[in-house]
Amino acid sequence: MKKISNILLPTNSLQRKFAKKVLVKLGLRQNVIAGYYNTWVYQKIENVDSRLVREINDGPLISIIVPTYNTPKEYLDELVYSIVSQAYVNWELVLVNASTDTKSREMVMRRANQDVRIKVVDTTNQGISGNTNIGIQAAMGAYIAFCDHDDVLDPFALQEIAKRIIDEKAELIYTDEDKISADGTIYFDPHFKPDWSPDLFTNVNYINHLCVVKRELIIKAGLLNPRRDGAQDYDLLLRIIDLAPRISHVPQILYHWRAALTSTAFDFSSKKSITDAAQLSLKEHFTRNNVDVRVLVKENQPGFYKLQFAVPERLSLIVLPFASDALLRLFIETLLLKTDLEGINVQLIVPNGVQPRFNAKNANIEALPATKHYIRDAIALARAKNAVLLSQIVLPQSDDWLKQLCGPLSLSHVGVVAPLVVRDGCIIEDAGLVTMATGELSMLFKDQVAFGNQTFFGNTNWTRNVDALTGSVMALRTNDMAKFMKLEKTYTRNILTEFSLHIRNQGKYNTLFTEVIMDNHSIRTAPIADEQLRAFFSPNLVLIGKDYEIYTPEKAAINILLRINEAVS
Repeated sequence: MKKISNILLPTNSLQRKFAKKVLVKLGLRQNVIAGYYNTWVYQKIENVDSRLVREINDGPLISIIVPTYNTPKEYLDELVYSIVSQAYVNWELVLVNASTDTKSREMVMRRANQDVRIKVVDTTNQGISGNTNIGIQAAMGAYIAFCDHDDVLDPFALQEIAKRIIDEKAELIYTDEDKISADGTIYFDPHFKPDWSPDLFTNVNYINHLCVVKRELIIKAGLLNPRRDGAQDYDLLLRIIDLAPRISHVPQILYHWRAALTSTAFDFSSKKSITDAAQLSLKEHFTRNNVDVRVLVKENQPGFYKLQFAVPERLSLIVLPFASDALLRLFIETLLLKTDLEGINVQLIVPNGVQPRFNAKNANIEALPATKHYIRDAIALARAKNAVLLSQIVLPQSDDWLKQLCGPLSLSHVGVVAPLVVRDGCIIEDAGLVTMATGELSMLFKDQVAFGNQTFFGNTNWTRNVDALTGSVMALRTNDMAKFMKLEKTYTRNILTEFSLHIRNQGKYNTLFTEVIMDNHSIRTAPIADEQLRAFFSPNLVLIGKDYEIYTPEKAAINILLRINEAVS
């Protein structure tokens, strides 16, 4: 057939290109285009440094569990070859053969003859969880690696895993991953994952592949749950995470996930049961941890979940003195109009002399002025357990923002929370700060599209953990901030950014909570210019991404807020 198709549809001919388009439209062929990343992978493959191989004589036995079910021969061959070729040699491959097709079953059984480290367990099909559990019970290794029957491991995958087990005593290890086309010739869609990020993990199963877990933890967690088929790996990991394992992330792409037409790597919706099963697993995870939260599926985003936390009874809302009194007063009034305050008591702390006008809906607001050492005084005045600080003119896209922003603080591992700040409704302005390889803090996703934008670092609208926060908007525990203010230190950055770094160094997490989105509405108030810096740059301009914009004059900012105020009123 291949020879005939080459004759009828010559390579690079218009007829062949048209036929490919038709097959893609009919869903019979993938439309995967080789790009920069594919070139990068091939350069890496062709220039392997033999010095990367580390002789490990005392590493644990790692059992790779692979359930097979009528697996195409070419796919299984590639997987087995990638395992047999591992730089690390202390492994066993357990193939759980649940194939119903006679040829497929015999083909899998013959794999036991290829290498003494390959074991085939014959079984009737009991579903993905049941089949995997059979493999775990047959395994002899102290560590269990999970692998799909049509995927491929990097030659150094197990070596890097073994390093983490030996050097760090790691109990749960995961690596970065990418996808390969069905024919295995094109590498695409790499996911360079962060180190352990608990709030990202309850938003999406970002760990995915390759994942290796200490066997005794899997046994203690209770193996895979057949009632969660479709999200069985996520469910198991959530139960293992509750056991507080030592987690290690290998920041290398060591797993290639095949995007076959029936695979979730190609189309998540091809296995719809995943969404419901994962949602239920997340609910059970929070119940086990006594956290009051609703777990919802993100609309039109299967596999992504959002959390709605219980509404606090009281909050302190602190507005910093970052603009003129008139502009600040109007901003606060507009902010309150766009905020749902029902069922919540708010202690509003504002700069002395900035007293906003309240309407009948604001009966549950108590306003207090703070004076000289503003943040120190404001925190001393704050009587609520949690406080939200604002140091920029930003307005919420949804009126429940104040109730939800403090929600993640109900999680014991979270120290500070920030919303996603955008401009023009959809361009990211502030998604927190991350530490680059150079050690410098950098704005995450700056100037990228905020929604549905898949990057090397995952999706831009995932809730995630970051190294630090800018302080434009942040929710925190007042007690934590009060203790920090008592420390004698010189601040090298914004004091709120310093506080977020302090929280990180205390072992807690800074959380970018993308369920709350704030918009700056193109208002940028100019700071007081340094007279000595005016010679070669105008104090009227600000660098936004790669472009320069003009700072917003006070009158223009007031006009913008007045229009918003009138529209809300």
